[in-house]
Amino acid sequence: MNNLHYILIALLSLFIILSLVIEPKSFDEYFDFDINTTIPEEVVHPNLQEEQKTTFDIEAFFSAIENQETESAKPIESITGWTIEVEEYDDKEALMNDFKILKDRDFKVYIQYKNNEDNKFILYVGPTMDRDDSSKNLAKMSDLTKFDPKIVPYD
Repeated sequence: MNNLHYILIALLSLFIILSLVIEPKSFDEYFDFDINTTIPEEVVHPNLQEEQKTTFDIEAFFSAIENQETESAKPIESITGWTIEVEEYDDKEALMNDFKILKDRDFKVYIQYKNNEDNKFILYVGPTMDRDDSSKNLAKMSDLTKFDPKIVPYD
């Protein structure tokens, strides 16, 4: 017999001896930790709801989804990306306020100047390569009732 056989026999013997000598722990010892797993009843961020001042309007959400489905004029195969048109603005201050609201909610936001119209700006969220990603962003925006967003092809 070579050395490998002796090493394997020694390890097997050691395993058998240890299994006879050492007493296994019960599961109760593992679960006797003194951890408080109750959910607190108080609100962690009590002013969060008041600061946002937003409510969910289900009708506005469904109308936005209907608008996005009906307003696609290009064939889907030729569209390279999608974006969400949030709102048109005449007032730059209101535009920047809404831009900051969406940016604070971690949306990828950008602004474009509307062609052929004086002092008109459009606020967008996106763009995304997949329409489903824009739909997910639209669903995340659904609690912001002041907007009437719709998914449009990205130019």
